[in-house]
Amino acid sequence: MKKEKLFSGILAVAGFLAVSSLIISACHRFPVEFWVYGVVSSLLILLNILILLAWVAFGEWGLWIFVFLSSVLTLIVSLGTNTNITTMANTTLNGSNNTGMAMTYRVSTLNINIQIFIFFAVGLFVTIFKNGMVSYVLSIGRQIDTLEEEKNALVAEHSSIKGTNDALKEKVIRYAALKDVTGKLSSTLSLDSVATIVIDSVSELVERVDVSNLFLVDDEAHELALKAARGKEGTVSVKSKKGDIFDIWVLKQRQPLLVSDTDKDFRFNIDLIPQELRRDFKSVIAAPLISQKKVIGILRVESREPGAYVSDDLRLLATISDLAATALENAKLYHRIEELAITDGLTGLYCNRYFKERLDEDISKTVRLKQPLSLLMFDIDGFKGYNDKYGHIAGDIVLKSVGGLVKGSLGAGDLAARYGGEEFVVILPGKGTADAQRLAEVIRKKIETEKFILRQVETHVTISIGCTTMPGTSTVSKDDLIKSADAALYEAKKSGGNRVCLS
Repeated sequence: MKKEKLFSGILAVAGFLAVSSLIISACHRFPVEFWVYGVVSSLLILLNILILLAWVAFGEWGLWIFVFLSSVLTLIVSLGTNTNITTMANTTLNGSNNTGMAMTYRVSTLNINIQIFIFFAVGLFVTIFKNGMVSYVLSIGRQIDTLEEEKNALVAEHSSIKGTNDALKEKVIRYAALKDVTGKLSSTLSLDSVATIVIDSVSELVERVDVSNLFLVDDEAHELALKAARGKEGTVSVKSKKGDIFDIWVLKQRQPLLVSDTDKDFRFNIDLIPQELRRDFKSVIAAPLISQKKVIGILRVESREPGAYVSDDLRLLATISDLAATALENAKLYHRIEELAITDGLTGLYCNRYFKERLDEDISKTVRLKQPLSLLMFDIDGFKGYNDKYGHIAGDIVLKSVGGLVKGSLGAGDLAARYGGEEFVVILPGKGTADAQRLAEVIRKKIETEKFILRQVETHVTISIGCTTMPGTSTVSKDDLIKSADAALYEAKKSGGNRVCLS
């Protein structure tokens, strides 16, 4: 653009100088004849083009300078040619007496003088045109700016709508997956299965999960206990089995928790977490599992990256927590009902029916593994006398206490049951005669030394125990094993009671 202006400026200045020189030379060196007048008029018209070039090169001030110079030049030419034309016209009139030449003189003078008005007209036209074009261009520019703003607004709105649409699609997909979760949860009543489904679902549905934990409230200890945990690559070891400050906060506040950066959240002091229990995470979301207005657990997700979770993630976790709370409560209720069906209501030990089912299973397992199995059968010495002396309520107290003492003496895999009345049985898988006899003595002595307060009277009770063992090398039927233990019990009672006899 600068090159075009420079070229126009040089052309305008050089052209003006050349035209001026030609016009002045034509007026002073040649007599005014029609061909001279035609040349001068043509050169004056050419000045209009030079004026336009000056406008292009120098702008409005250049335009009006050239209009002024052109007008001055034209005025000089007009004054000079007017004398010559008058002389020529007078001569012509004297020679021919033709009034037509006088008319030519007036027209010629008028044509030359009118150039000044033409120059000014060109200047005014260009100025008006330029201002009009500027206004028009500015108006177009404003319209373009307005359209650009509207375009940007539409693009932004489109992006916002697209983002919202994508988010809605993601929500539909994630919440559609909840339907599958609900189906899985409703298909099982096993507490362990429900916990596995919940922890797996959280890890799959919530994005950017490094570790997910499920804590359940221990009703007896009144504290959290880790039920299940999962990392990116499956199971993960969590040192804090009872939860940390974040889980305790959710338990006490009974509301969901979102922490974007554990180092910056003023509500929590990480230093309160023991060094050996700390884990490498920055973002946490957790939701309480509430059933019947009672918190039964905590569902928690964490990430090593700060700002990993937003409110939508917390809402999704809260929804899964609601589903989990219902499923876990149903599983617990089913477990209680199942226990009631196989448990003696008074002693808390298993009932006779379940004892016989388990004995069949343990015998088959013992034969398969080629391990011994022992069976203890005992009853309370002189129990009828306690009932007669202190009443049946006192008898129930004795039965319940004995059941608790026996249950507390058993190891993992052992099973105690109330066989009937004041008789009890204990299955000891994997234990031979020596181990069974040793445990029987522990139970007998524990009960013998226990104090019973019956009607404000301190008393003691004793038991007689029969012990039998099935070696892993041979098969014994359930009924034969029970008969063998019963025979040993009969021998113990016959020998005076409060002792252990082997069959």
